[in-house]
Formats: sequence, C-alpha cells, structure tokens
Amino acid sequence: MVSRRSPLFRRAGFLLLLTALESGSAGADTLTITPRFSTSETYTDNLTLAPGGQATPGFITQLTPGISIKDIGSQLKLNIDYSLLDMIYNNYGWEHTYYNQLNATGDLELIKKTFFIDATSTISQQPLTLFGPVSANGANLTGNVANVRTETISPTLVHNFDEEFIAQAKLTHTAMNFSMAGPAAYGGGFSAPPVGFNPAYDFSATTNIADLYVANGAEFTNFLWKLDYNNNQMVYPGFPSSTISLLTADLGYLITPEFKLTSQVGYENDNFVYFGPRPQGTFWNVGYGWSPSPRTRLDMSAGERFYGRTYLLNLSHRMHHVMVQAGYHQDVLSSMGQQYIPPATALDQLLLTQITDPVQRQQAVQQILSALGPQASLYGMNAITNEIFLSKSFQSSVGVTTPRNTVLFTLFDTQMLPLQQPGASSLNNPFLQLQNYLAFGAFTSTGATLTWSNQLTPVITATFSDTYSRYSMANLVGQETNNFLLVGLSDKITEKVTSSLTYRHQYMNGAGFIGGYSFMENALIAGLNFIF
Repeated sequence: MVSRRSPLFRRAGFLLLLTALESGSAGADTLTITPRFSTSETYTDNLTLAPGGQATPGFITQLTPGISIKDIGSQLKLNIDYSLLDMIYNNYGWEHTYYNQLNATGDLELIKKTFFIDATSTISQQPLTLFGPVSANGANLTGNVANVRTETISPTLVHNFDEEFIAQAKLTHTAMNFSMAGPAAYGGGFSAPPVGFNPAYDFSATTNIADLYVANGAEFTNFLWKLDYNNNQMVYPGFPSSTISLLTADLGYLITPEFKLTSQVGYENDNFVYFGPRPQGTFWNVGYGWSPSPRTRLDMSAGERFYGRTYLLNLSHRMHHVMVQAGYHQDVLSSMGQQYIPPATALDQLLLTQITDPVQRQQAVQQILSALGPQASLYGMNAITNEIFLSKSFQSSVGVTTPRNTVLFTLFDTQMLPLQQPGASSLNNPFLQLQNYLAFGAFTSTGATLTWSNQLTPVITATFSDTYSRYSMANLVGQETNNFLLVGLSDKITEKVTSSLTYRHQYMNGAGFIGGYSFMENALIAGLNFIF
C-alpha cells in the first residue's frame, strides 16, 4: 500500500492535477495509455559481485510491470513512464526487493506564448560509490545502490517586444534525495549493507535557480546580443549552502549567414567555502561559430575565469550514413549538477537522416539503448557531497548507419577538480561527504564505448556493447579499471511481444587503490517483454 504522504503519491497527485487541468481544454483522444510487462531470468556466477574466490552463483527472477501515459493537448503536454522492478532471489528463500523507476514531465501553457509551468519528477538508482561492487542494473546483492529522487518545477514568463527584443524570467526549484536502496546478502539471508557502503542518513538537497535575460529579437539580423543574470543557490540542511551567481553580456556579429564572431563578458560573485582563487571577479571569452550547412557546425572559444583559462569546442558533422561529434567544455558545478554522458543524444543525431520523424526516431533510439542495456561507465563521478568542482569534460563520437546496422563509438575523458579542500584549518571542514571523496582530490574518468546493433532479419536483432572505463584520484596511488560487455539477440515474436537472450560480462580491478575492490561476473539473461 502506498501512503498518502509518500513521495510517489505526491508525484502521482501532482501529475493527475495536470491531467485534470488539461481535460477541460483538450479532447480525450489526445490521451494514450500503454501498459507493459516484462520478465527475465538471470543466472550469474557471482550473485553478490564478491572478490575472487568468494563468488556465489545464483538465479535472479525479475518481474517488471510498467505503464506509459502520454497526453498532448493544446495547453498541456504530459509524459509519464513508471516501472516497478521486483527482484526475486532463489538463493535466499525467494525473498523480494523492489525498485521504483519514474520519469514524468508536464509542460503547461497557462497564457499562450507568455506564461508556462514545467514540472518533472524522477526516481532512479545509481551506485553509492564507483569504488565498490557496481551492479549493472541494481539486481546483484551488493549493498551499493542508492535511490535518487528528484522533483522540479519551473514557472517561466516570456514576452516578445514587437520583434525588437525578447525578455524571459524563469525560476527553477529542484529537490533531490539520495537514500539507501537494495539489500546485501550475508550468512544465508538478507542483511544491511556493509558499513563501508551505508550512509547513516539520507542526503537531501535543494536548488533554487533564478534566470533573467533580455535578448535581441527578429529585427536584429546581423548584430546579436543578450544580457543574462543567473543565480544558482544550493541548500544542504545542516551544512553550509553554496551560491554561483553570474551576470553576463553576450555580443555576436554575423559576418555572413554561415560565420559569426562571438564574445562574452561578465561578473561572477560566488558564495561557497573555497580554497585557492577567490570565486569572484570579471570573466570573458571570445570565439566564433561556423555553420556552412545544416549538417555541419563548429563553435570554438577561449577566455578567462577566476580559476584560470577557459576553452570550449563543439563540432558536429552529419552525412547520410555517418555522424561525427566532438566537444570540450568547462564548468563550475556541484554533485547535484553532474551530467552523465548521454548516448541517446549521439544516437539521435546519427539517425536524423534515416528517420526524419522525431517521435519515430526517439522510439528507435530507446529500442537500441534498451537492447544494449545499461552502460556502467555512464555514472559520472557519482560523489554525494556539497563540494563545488571544476569540471573539464571531453567527448567524441563517430556513428555509422547502413540499412541493417547502427554502430556508435564514443571516447570520453572527464576531470573533476575540487575548488574546496577539506582539512585546511581555516575551513573547519564544513562538508557533507560520503566515502571520504573530498580527501581524494581530483577525480578523473576516461574510457570508450562501442555499440553495434544489427538487423539480422525483419524480426531478429543482434546487439553488441563493450565499455571500458578507468577511474583515478589524485591522492591515491593506482587506478581502477572496468569492463562491461553485452552480447544479445532479440526476437520480435508479435507486434507487442519480444523475447531476448543476453550474455553479460563485468570486470572491475581496483587493486591499485588502498582497499580497492575487484570482482568478475558472467551472467546469462533470458527475457520476455509484453506491450498491451
């Protein structure tokens, strides 16, 4: 039974309210409800992802009912996707553990082209730490799984002043909560996770972002400008809050329709406990943008901020069967602002010329990602802390499509450089931290992912995915390496029923670290998926 005070009930109530608002302005024919159910049986030779010599084989039965609700009306666009994962372990008396997974969005236009309210609600799982047993889907009994809940609401006011300039005011409130999820297995039954992976409390935080800007309208053909104020406050109950505040003026000039010069100048006045350069002062950058065709774009810039030089690169080139992307960017952010590497973005660009309809293309992307399974390297740094970091991220992708094949190769390299340091006597160490990340210094993750989907017959698809990643921390000797391999077949039995058979191999070697964790797993998964 779900309590009326539970977060899931509040989310459902909010989204039902949006549906009720829409019911008076759009016909019921815009509403699409799609129930589904999937089941799988997994045999693994390492149920708890234990180190070598301690592995225990076992079976995991997974039952996953789900539902998708979509409503596209004149004022409201609503998209709700919910799944309940039920994991059953035969080694432990057929005991159950459950995960909720939710991805819900609602976009409401209260005043046409003027006042909007956007809301999102999500529930997902991620590892508490990357330096421990990381389960591919949270099914293994590791004790290293966290529930991550987010709720966001954003009212936005927009006005177009006779095509001369556009003004927008947007407020975004986000609440995020990390809590323990999933049991571990010891002594023939379930128990609490080992102390090393168990926080003594839930970690909750909120962000409040105010973004106000005025920009040129359609009347400006060559001279482009924008004045923006952004204030991002991160609140951690019981710990010091942090604020990143920027006032920015952007100026650009179109020399030709394909080539423009860009510049930016501004003032930054941040408020967080820092060690090193004071996080305030003027900043600037200059660059250019070149777009010789709708399929090719290049943006480059360089500048200065309080922590030193800044650089940006965005390159994308799309041919009929080939897509190339490369990007490098720097940003100041907290663990709440970490971004995963999104393979869906690269796949969307790759399929753009083959599938022009955006809805069909999104369905194709989701089918490929679902067949390939989770990418263990995409979790990012995964530190749960209120520390502020300088993120330096590079990613490059090359994709190729043929009538039967979709291939995507991605390289990534991310550095998270702490702008605060614990242990300094003047700081009094006012940090919330899990797994003592702050003492480890700069965090680096590098790796590569290769995915391949092959349409063997009109109903049978073969998939292959291999991800190699490497993690290191400046204050620790050595590095951790990971390999995640999936090979599978899926069969479209009917329009609404598919079956799959997948082999999974995971390998982690953290022996280079003091107290580092190492394990290996091989698993075979057979599944059935039903759409009603």
